[in-house]
Amino acid sequence: MTAADLLALLKKHPIGSACGLLCVICAGLLYLRSSKIDESRGEYEAKSAEATAILANVRNAEMLPAQVAEILIRASQLAVNLQYFYKLEAETEVKLLDVRQGTAPKAGKSLYTPIPFNVSVQGSFKQVLAFLQKLENGPHFCRFSTVSFGKSAAGSEAARADATGTTLSLNLELLGVP
Repeated sequence: MTAADLLALLKKHPIGSACGLLCVICAGLLYLRSSKIDESRGEYEAKSAEATAILANVRNAEMLPAQVAEILIRASQLAVNLQYFYKLEAETEVKLLDVRQGTAPKAGKSLYTPIPFNVSVQGSFKQVLAFLQKLENGPHFCRFSTVSFGKSAAGSEAARADATGTTLSLNLELLGVP
């Protein structure tokens, strides 16, 4: 078949020739782009996983106000606030020497305010550290302003025999609302 015969065949069947040429071009493009299919599939899976994570974050964000409300203390509820420290005293078996709620600072532009407390406890070193750890890992956000450890002043033999050899004095702030 010569070039003239081929040209005559193309002129005789123009639609079929155009479709055949289009099929050859599409096959060539498919061959050239076949390596990008795996990359595109991986990118699609990554985007799908990211979308799933974002949806989960949105669902969890709906519960955040309730969770934050559980963590906060109210400055006006003095008895409830002090009861928190008495509960820690019972759990860690330390002796609560002094617990006082300070005056909350003036409410500023923020939604939350730190509520100051002065706490002094006495017990064995292990008990005092357990008390400190319960404060750190407790249900309320806690920030320590000052912490001082010291030996208890044991005046009598009975006090020396007792395992209350460590005193802990804390100035701390719990996150709350006025």
